[in-house]
Parts: sequence; C-alpha cells; structure tokens
Amino acid sequence: MPTDTFFHLPPEKQKRILNAAKKEFSRLPLKDASIANIIKDAEIPRGSFYQYFENKEDLYYYYFHTLKKIVSETC
Repeated sequence: MPTDTFFHLPPEKQKRILNAAKKEFSRLPLKDASIANIIKDAEIPRGSFYQYFENKEDLYYYYFHTLKKIVSETC
C-alpha cells in the first residue's frame, strides 16, 4: 500500500501517478515494467516515487486494488 505521503498528495497528482502506472502495466508484465517510465509519464522525481511507494510491486498491487474497487462500485 502507498505511504501516507501519497494519500496527502493533491488528487490530480495521485491521478497522474495512477495513469502512468496504468500505461506501463498495460503494456508490460510487472517484471518488465520500468519505474523510469512511470516517473517520466507522471512527471515526478524518482525520489518522490520512493516516498509514495516501496517499489514497483507496491504500486502495481495498489493500482489493481484501486481498479477492482472502482469496478465493484459500478456493479
């Protein structure tokens, strides 16, 4: 799960990070996904990424948890 720091970000910035995760995880499996691509697309520094998430697996599982929650709410 993300750190408290992530949850204190403005919603727009959280959305940018999740959209970058969506783009990267939609085109590559987790093992091949790149933090460099995610931070570039999200327009955040690498150090900030590690303030929000432990690693790319942490972001991956949070992204899909969020997606599952959205789908559940629309059903």
